[in-house]
Amino acid sequence: MDTSVLKVSDLQKEIQKKLIIKGVSFDIRAGEIVGFLGPNGSGKTTTLRMLVGLSKPTAGNIEICGHSLKKEFVKAMANVGCIIEGPDLYDYMSGYRNLELLGSMSKGVTKKDIDEAVALVGMENRIHDKVAVYSMGMKQRIGLAQALIHKPKLLILDEPTNGLDPQGIHEFREIVKNLAREKNISVLVSSHLISEVQLMCDRVSIINDGRIIRSASIDDVLVTGEVVWILDDPKRAQSILRESFDLDPSIDGCHLRASVDSGMLSEINKTLIASGFDITYVENKKRTLEDLFLALTEKHTI
Repeated sequence: MDTSVLKVSDLQKEIQKKLIIKGVSFDIRAGEIVGFLGPNGSGKTTTLRMLVGLSKPTAGNIEICGHSLKKEFVKAMANVGCIIEGPDLYDYMSGYRNLELLGSMSKGVTKKDIDEAVALVGMENRIHDKVAVYSMGMKQRIGLAQALIHKPKLLILDEPTNGLDPQGIHEFREIVKNLAREKNISVLVSSHLISEVQLMCDRVSIINDGRIIRSASIDDVLVTGEVVWILDDPKRAQSILRESFDLDPSIDGCHLRASVDSGMLSEINKTLIASGFDITYVENKKRTLEDLFLALTEKHTI
């Protein structure tokens, strides 16, 4: 049984006879937070605009809670809340009045729904203040409440922590993680703050030149690091790592380098010692999501 809340299949977009999005496919399951990363000009923003109905795909399909965005637009979008290019708020109104105004345009939204959204974003104590006196972090929370008042199953957030200070970023991250954990809401989040995506998300999809070049769980990204050995006869050690562990190590002088899952390192070291190597130094350099992002996007840019 397919449990995907969002399912994107072979999405394509042509602009002025040039193919910009070239067969993008990914999915998001219930209660999952997925990061969507890409350098400028990668096709990330174009893809997000198609997901929320602001741009029409040339080909491919977008399904939200089993409804095709192309064939059942209203039903599909009823399950989506989004913040694209920042929240749209009236400064002269209170935060609550802004929510009431939006709620009046959405079928079935009640005062209880608005109050619940306010509580979810932690704005109960300031909700009746005018938006003009809010900090950027407070405005982002109200924007998130706007996206939540109709009880969506999918949130799409484009640069949600833009302009926030470190405290505001931390608070917003915890709110989003709580929404996924406690309310089983699925979240697609795009951000230039790669370290924040690493802390917030369960999985990540990286787009470059209109194609998804890597989709992986954050745990899988972090489990692999670069190990550096200093030992005698690195060329022979290179052969052993290739034959016994299916690795592709490189040699830099007396240094041997390889990308290794952390669980394999102990066994590799035992094998090298049993093979008679004199190991004078070992360093396990933990890989970050930023390391993976830069390696992949630089590789595909060259």
